[in-house]
Amino acid sequence: MLSIQGIFDGKKLKLLERVRIHSPKKVIITFIDSIEEDITSEELHLLADKSGAFDFLKSKEEDIYSDKDLKVKY
Repeated sequence: MLSIQGIFDGKKLKLLERVRIHSPKKVIITFIDSIEEDITSEELHLLADKSGAFDFLKSKEEDIYSDKDLKVKY
């Protein structure tokens, strides 16, 4: 299966990538309500914060470094 992005203007479908398919294929077309831009770094940070992906860092067992481990103190 191959997924690519495109734009449908109401009459024509424009593919945003080159596709090299040389035989007839069935397709599934999904219309998205709005064109979304890439996720911003701020949105990515909020997503990571809300996901709980870094919750393990709150555990005392994960706190294995101290200021004594620094080679240079700033």
